Amino acid sequence: MRKIIFLIFLVFTLGYSQNKQLLYDFHELPQTLLLNPGAEFSSKFHIGFPLLSKIDFQAGSSGFSAYDIFNDDGVNINTKIKKVIDNFGKSEVFTLNQQLEVLSAGYKLPNSSYLSFGYYQELDIVFRFPKDMVDLFYDGNSEINRRYELDKFGIRAEMLGVFHIGLTKKLNNNMQIGARAKIYSGVFNIRSKINSAVFYTEYGTNNIYNHHLENINAYMDSSGIIFDKNEEDVLKDIPKKILLGGNLGLGVDLGFTNWLNDQVTVTGSILDIGFVNNSKNVESYRSKGAYQLEGIQLLFDPNNPQDYWQNLEDDFEKNVVTDTIFKNYITLRPLKLNGSVSYKFGRPRLDECRFQKYPNIYSNKVGFHLYSTLGKINSQAAATLFFERRVNKNVQAKITYTVDSYSFKNIGLGISTKLGAFNSYLLVDNLLNFSNLYSARSASVQAGINFIFNDKN
Repeated sequence: MRKIIFLIFLVFTLGYSQNKQLLYDFHELPQTLLLNPGAEFSSKFHIGFPLLSKIDFQAGSSGFSAYDIFNDDGVNINTKIKKVIDNFGKSEVFTLNQQLEVLSAGYKLPNSSYLSFGYYQELDIVFRFPKDMVDLFYDGNSEINRRYELDKFGIRAEMLGVFHIGLTKKLNNNMQIGARAKIYSGVFNIRSKINSAVFYTEYGTNNIYNHHLENINAYMDSSGIIFDKNEEDVLKDIPKKILLGGNLGLGVDLGFTNWLNDQVTVTGSILDIGFVNNSKNVESYRSKGAYQLEGIQLLFDPNNPQDYWQNLEDDFEKNVVTDTIFKNYITLRPLKLNGSVSYKFGRPRLDECRFQKYPNIYSNKVGFHLYSTLGKINSQAAATLFFERRVNKNVQAKITYTVDSYSFKNIGLGISTKLGAFNSYLLVDNLLNFSNLYSARSASVQAGINFIFNDKN
């Protein structure tokens, strides 16, 4: 039964980071302004198709793929699960990120600055757990005197709505900057971490085994959730909370584009410099202490076993004290950093090429993109090589090769098409695993529809 539970746990804790290397610096798409408010985007105005302008889902795993467990190779599934566990590092990370752009629009101001605004919903989950915890859960404490260190465990989960407005301004022919202000409306937030805890078993004196749980220091904060509320009432609260009725916060994005010359460009951005004040339906827990129990031959009066179990519970609560706190707390948004260097080349016939910055027009772009996210539970980094080409005046494509903590062979492809004002795009990661998605440790799909109106030349 324990192995079945563990298998279910593996299947449902897949996740991925928030790196959007295909969308970043993809000048054809207005959504690139969400990744760099100072990005090079040229149009008279744009309108995103409501609820369809940006659908973004990313999922994956740093430690294994579903194929590692479920491939039909004749090997017993318990053997494959054990192999996966043995290959884990000291800790593994699972994250899940989903975004839905509800509204999106922008237009060029008389001074040639570009104003963009909109609203999107985001779900973000990060789950980090130590290998010692997995070993203890899967194998039990059969290994005498092994110390299981549990302090690498942490989880952060939140859902929020984001209202935003940004301005992109050209300072001169070589520099463009941008900023985006955000209002967060949090539906719920959960964060938990074990700062320290050690579990081990030794042979006992008065009983067979002596179990030790030492140096416990853990916490869990939650807001926007009433745990004893029924499911229907919880679902009814989501629309209100996501539209400025939840836990409110403020944030800002900053970015720039620097044209070193007409072919070499440097960009950078820092996203989500901000916070959320968690003040509604707040419950926090703090646990500290240590506990020791001699087992497994339980010593109790068979005629009155209830007293034994109650005494055991009281003894645990006496030694491991858990305080419940109903107090506001502030969560910082995880910072996201982007930077890129690109080189344009290949002059096509004159058309509406979005790469036009000087009188020279280029059909190709090659470059290097760095990404990192900084958070209390987990920080990650990724490096990407990319090639972007305007196939013709209606089609633009981008190919990426990314190295991160999930894979060293992540190849992605993005296609943007434009017929008149109608624009559609599809960005897909991990093409090498496309024929067998179960073998991928990560997957990313972004798609959307816009109406983009350019200046008449």
